[in-house]
Amino acid sequence: MEDRIAQIQEHDLRTVWKNEERDFTQWLAKNVELLGSELGLELEDARTEAAVGDFSSDIVAREMNTGERVVIENQYGRTDHDHLGKLLTYSAGKNAEFTMWIAEEFRPEHRSVLEWLNESGPKDVKFFGIKPRVVSIEGSDARGFEFDVVVEPNDWKREITNESLTETQRSYREFYAQLIDAYADHRPGWNKLKPGPRGYLTFSAGMTGVSFAWVFHQGPEFAVELYIQSGEPERNMAVFDALDDQSGEIESNLTAELVWQRLPEKNACRIKWPKPIDGKITELDAEQRTDLIEWGVEAMDDFQDEFEPRISSLTLE
Repeated sequence: MEDRIAQIQEHDLRTVWKNEERDFTQWLAKNVELLGSELGLELEDARTEAAVGDFSSDIVAREMNTGERVVIENQYGRTDHDHLGKLLTYSAGKNAEFTMWIAEEFRPEHRSVLEWLNESGPKDVKFFGIKPRVVSIEGSDARGFEFDVVVEPNDWKREITNESLTETQRSYREFYAQLIDAYADHRPGWNKLKPGPRGYLTFSAGMTGVSFAWVFHQGPEFAVELYIQSGEPERNMAVFDALDDQSGEIESNLTAELVWQRLPEKNACRIKWPKPIDGKITELDAEQRTDLIEWGVEAMDDFQDEFEPRISSLTLE
């Protein structure tokens, strides 16, 4: 019997999500990390129908590492002027650093508008055109889903690769790439991240605005930490205080002395487990980096096990 390759078939979004607002938008908000993964971002805190004057944007989210605002406008079918106007209104109203138009088909003139905005528009705003695709293999009823990025900032691919990076940025990216692989091997089931050219790497702690992180600090030091920054200062402090009340038991279980920091100037809080190091990332030799990765894996494993159940059981008034 001769083998043959089955055809990929594409389907309307309505075959899976009947209604754009009630079904697809709600699903995307709950699974916004899938969109972030496609773009090399870590998106969280996605909220639907966020008010902008008399209007409301489909989804507003934040980039976990930077706290930058993300506005997402969804549209079934072909793009139109009405949704373009909404997209720009919401982006301006929310002071978004990332503006994403998700549609099944982009008219050439609307792709040109997004490309022009990336070229000549606000310098601090990145515009994306993204096509969501529901696909299946010929003869199968099972459905798959993917994003196809049709418009992105001109320098986006270069920005998230090693091109044009400084020595320090390349060192961070290489270090965290090795750390990610090591932690994924140590902790099966952990969702692997994409390393960035920054001195920190974060992932969700299971509560909006609360993240685990590996971070290089001045000192110099390397730390595993819990960072609390939800955008609501009173809530941040409530989470911090609830955990601080358990600090004695936490430090005893970890056999470590943690640093508990209220950061009012940042409207945030931090709980960190630091380790002094001999120099900046570019000054560490291969053996020192390997030792630091081993410590980072073991410390984060214990840290995550200690804090995750406590965070999940918090009841905030």
